[in-house]
Amino acid sequence: MTTLVEKLRAEPGIDVRRLKVDTYVFVETARHVYEMKIVLPHAGLLEITSSDPPLHAPTVGQFVSGRCPPDCDLEGWIGKGLLMLIRFRNGYYTSAPVVTAEVQGAHWHFTVF
Repeated sequence: MTTLVEKLRAEPGIDVRRLKVDTYVFVETARHVYEMKIVLPHAGLLEITSSDPPLHAPTVGQFVSGRCPPDCDLEGWIGKGLLMLIRFRNGYYTSAPVVTAEVQGAHWHFTVF
């Protein structure tokens, strides 16, 4: 029997821990747009800027997981319909559900969903 986590991982998504340094991830949620630059991939560290007022200035945070309330977390995973959970030095930030996502490198660009 397939678990919910296995089903969600089978869908298109982005594992921020597998990207290279200086890769950009652009995410649109139901409420805001996010630009994330990968700083230290294996730790999930990124520099994030958003249309959400608390994140207007570039801020370094740790991408924790894609969250499917109430009890499903996919570590390091950005997936359609999941909330993004990001840890900052002063607390946690949870986004609205993800609608679209793209990844961009120096000479390439890929729309994930």
